[in-house]
Amino acid sequence: MDRTDEKELVKIASMYYEEGKTQAEIAKIIGVSRSLVSKNLIDAKEAGLVEIFINSKSVYSATLERKLEQKYQLKSAVVVDTMDLANHEVDKMVGRQGALYLQKVSKKATKIGMSWGKSLRNLVDNYPFANQSEITVYPLIGGMGDDHVDIHSNQLSYDLARKMRGRAKYLYAPALVSNPQIKKDLTENSTIRSVIAEAREVDIALVGVASPFEESTMAEIGYIDDSDMKSLKEKGIEGDINSRFFDETGNEVDCQLNKSVIGVNLKDIKKIPTVIGIAYGTKKVLPIKIALEHQLINVLVTTDEVANELLHEA
Repeated sequence: MDRTDEKELVKIASMYYEEGKTQAEIAKIIGVSRSLVSKNLIDAKEAGLVEIFINSKSVYSATLERKLEQKYQLKSAVVVDTMDLANHEVDKMVGRQGALYLQKVSKKATKIGMSWGKSLRNLVDNYPFANQSEITVYPLIGGMGDDHVDIHSNQLSYDLARKMRGRAKYLYAPALVSNPQIKKDLTENSTIRSVIAEAREVDIALVGVASPFEESTMAEIGYIDDSDMKSLKEKGIEGDINSRFFDETGNEVDCQLNKSVIGVNLKDIKKIPTVIGIAYGTKKVLPIKIALEHQLINVLVTTDEVANELLHEA
C-alpha cells in the first residue's frame, strides 16, 4: 500500500471512528459510493491501521458467553464473573443475572414453567417486582410436604407469579411417590393431569442441572439415599433435570426413580421453546455439558469457572 492510499484510509477511518460520521456522510464528503467507504473501513482494519478495544471489565464474561453460544448452539449464555466473590455472593449474583435474563425474555411470554431447587430459589428471590399480569407460572414437578417448602416447585411458582403480578397454578402431588399405583392414582386425577398437560406447553422453562452424586439437593433433603445412588451409578446416570435422571447420551434412563416422578419428563422439556438452565459449581460440569450437547437446555446461566471448563472440554 502506498502512502497516498494509506492516508486516504486513515482519513476515512478517523471520520468514522473518531468523528462519529456515518458511512453515507463520509461518502458524500469525499465523493465516493457508500459501498466503497465500507470496503475502505474493512481494508483499514485488515491493514492494522485500526484496532478496536472494548474498554470494559465485562468483556471477559461477554467473551465467554459468546464462545459458549457458538460451541453449544445456545440461544443465549449468561456468565457471572466470580472474581473476588464469596460463595454466598456467587449464589446471589447468579440468581440476579438469571432473573434479569428472565425479565428480558419473558416480555413476550404468557406461560412459564418452574422446576425446583436452591438455584431457582435464588433467581426468584432476585426477580424484581414487575407488572406482568398476563403471565401464568406452572410447576413442572410436584412438591408437597412441610420440609424445604421454600425450594418446592409450587412455592417457587407462587412467589414468582406474585412478583410478576401474574397467576400461579399448583400441582397438588409429591415430586416422588413410593410405588407405581400411587402415581397412577394421582396422575389420573383431572386437576393434576390438567396442570401437567398445561406445563408441557409453556413458553419458558426454568430448571436446574444437577448431579445426584455431587452436592445433591435431592440427597440432602432425603429424596434419595445411599441405595438409590448405588442403583443410579449402576444405571450409568450422569445428571438430572427436574428430578429426571439422564445418562451420558442425555436420555432419560429407565429406572425406578424416574418412574416415581410426578411431573414433566425430559422429552417434553426438550420441546419447550426456551429452557433456561441455572447451573454452576465445578462438580456439575459433566451433567451441564451433557445437557448442553443434547439440547436439554438452550440457555445457560452459570459462572466463569464452569464456562471455562465447558469451553476446554473436548
